[in-house]
Amino acid sequence: MSIFRRNRPDAQFTVDIPPEMMEGMTMGGTIAARISRREALQVPAVLRSRNLIAGTLSRLPIHVRDKEHRVNPPTNFLDQIDPDVPNIVTFSWTFEDLLFEGLSWWRITDFGWHDYPTYAQHIDSSRVSVSPGLTVNGPARVYIDGYPVPDDELIRFDSPNPPLLVHAASAIRTCLELDRAASRYSNSPVPLGYFTPREGLRVKEDPVAVEEMLSRWEEARRRHAWAYIGSAWEGKQFQFNAEQIQLADQRQHAVLEIARAAGIDPEDLGVSTTSRTYQNSEQRRQDLVDFTLAPYMVALEERLSMRDVLPRGYEAKFNLDGFLRGDTLGRFQAHKIALDAGFETLPEVRELEDLPPLPPSARPKPAVLAPTPTMVPNGGSNGNG
Repeated sequence: MSIFRRNRPDAQFTVDIPPEMMEGMTMGGTIAARISRREALQVPAVLRSRNLIAGTLSRLPIHVRDKEHRVNPPTNFLDQIDPDVPNIVTFSWTFEDLLFEGLSWWRITDFGWHDYPTYAQHIDSSRVSVSPGLTVNGPARVYIDGYPVPDDELIRFDSPNPPLLVHAASAIRTCLELDRAASRYSNSPVPLGYFTPREGLRVKEDPVAVEEMLSRWEEARRRHAWAYIGSAWEGKQFQFNAEQIQLADQRQHAVLEIARAAGIDPEDLGVSTTSRTYQNSEQRRQDLVDFTLAPYMVALEERLSMRDVLPRGYEAKFNLDGFLRGDTLGRFQAHKIALDAGFETLPEVRELEDLPPLPPSARPKPAVLAPTPTMVPNGGSNGNG
């Protein structure tokens, strides 16, 4: 076993609280009940936040470089992590786990001749469990589908942010309830109302009979535009307008709470909170990286740069050049400045612009200065003049 991989007796994973135990925990006197991922993704704001974070990060290129920033990977691990799954899918699942659960798992499926991983697969967090504390056989063990797995076959990623499904569960449930309420009101044939006995009539208020009358009325309304409720009853309506019935303000506030929890600009979720009239796309993307994506990026970079994944002196790094690139005019102006100052070469510029190398016949020739006349005594020159 390689000394670079995790094989020390004190190298054990942090024990996490199982989801079922979260139901009974209290935080500040309130029940901290986690919400399931399936329920959370039914909220469009949560789905949009997930796609914005996991979808954006999963398509960023990541490479291995040495201390001199030369891209020279000693292994092909990050070129194709899972031979059966595209990298964008593996990374998307990983970042989704970090957002929702606070951690993610990869299982190494193959080691190369250098004793470092060459292939791995993402493991759904629902399949992973960790035995609490010390066991008879030693430190805590990690299980996949109930079977123990050696620590040196696992790569665990931890998020610096708390899991969204736990700490934002209340906001997500509120949004779900408001959506259900709005759906009930929109499916109702008329605004909310009630029935009362007609004035002067004595009606036996039997709860069973009232329930049957309401059921018949609702069934008739589904089949016809109007329904007959009988001469003994009179329909009343609450004075609600359409905007109040749709709970627009409450639903917008719930979306705003989800945006705050996920670290997303509310305007990316359709909630206007500022009077901002203009901000270029490059600056918006830079803000997204700085205030939302950076913690997840660093968590992945630093974990993949540890000694059980890469040899000493190498690190994994995301490449943000393509994501933060400006418009064509701005990029070309920056390239010209860099070329004039000697920071870049023409082949480097073409590589940054994803262009093939120029053929020898099309390469620019170095400028040749015109010869200047050699001065001779008496103001003459060696020229014909």
